[in-house]
Amino acid sequence: LDGIGVQRQNGSMKRRGYAVLADKAYSGHALRNELKRKGIKAVIPRKSNEKMASDGRSRFASDVYRRRNVVERCFGRLKEYRRIATRYDKTARNYLSMVKLGCIRLFYKKLCN
Repeated sequence: LDGIGVQRQNGSMKRRGYAVLADKAYSGHALRNELKRKGIKAVIPRKSNEKMASDGRSRFASDVYRRRNVVERCFGRLKEYRRIATRYDKTARNYLSMVKLGCIRLFYKKLCN
């Protein structure tokens, strides 16, 4: 993950996000504490049996969480390609190449519509 980054407008690379969006399965004290230690906001809904924050309020940013569906839909569309969904490729390089080709194809279809 150290090699992943987002290019800023000035050309430098930003390597750390400001928030982590996840579903309830990832809701837990260990993950929340680790993200807090690193200064990253946890946008994770709490489980129904989980205790609320210390002040009794839920600090869940539902407006930010709604944008998570864009990423989920993208993964869903990529998995429509059988080769990506079943991971026939043995090497990570070949698999990543197929994912990139799938992204290009999805982008091209979006442009043509």
